[in-house]
Amino acid sequence: MGLFEKMRGHDDEVARNFSLSLIPHTRTHATTMVKVLSIEISLEVIGRITTLTLGLPWRKENKGNIQIAKEKLVLEGEEATEDKNGVSRESMPYPWNEISYHLMKYISCEGRYSVAYGYHFKLLSKLRFRANTPPQNRLSIPYFLLQSVIDMSIKAHEGKHQQRSHHGLIKLILEDALQNLSLPITWKTFRDM
Repeated sequence: MGLFEKMRGHDDEVARNFSLSLIPHTRTHATTMVKVLSIEISLEVIGRITTLTLGLPWRKENKGNIQIAKEKLVLEGEEATEDKNGVSRESMPYPWNEISYHLMKYISCEGRYSVAYGYHFKLLSKLRFRANTPPQNRLSIPYFLLQSVIDMSIKAHEGKHQQRSHHGLIKLILEDALQNLSLPITWKTFRDM
């Protein structure tokens, strides 16, 4: 939960400038310019600032079969109510209903918190059974986040500004860049520039 706390607080104008100036170079590297600050974004940067380990690349588009994903998460004796779009988050077993809310709010950043989809189940089942998963087979949340930021930027360039998300992650990326300047400055000072 520490990561979610660090992601709180943001600036809409800074997020807008970040997303409009982001240039993806590869699936694992991008650059952006916000105010006078040029920033390199990579899996390693996102891994460092989020303190999440790198693992297997995955994207939201890798939805897979929701039934298989649900069966992997929901154990015998537990229930989750399925509808045409996915599974009602409220019907999921505790604590996975709460954990899925935080994943939706801070990781997938969709704004639709009532339904869990196949890719949510894929991540939730990996989290639930993480102790039994070798490190090289764990999903890479930094990869997912970088792909989401790149996709969000592409949508912003297409004029779909309502698709802007990941404000907390953008704040963390900028704070990291600000602290790595030869003369570090604070988030507040940067916002007031």
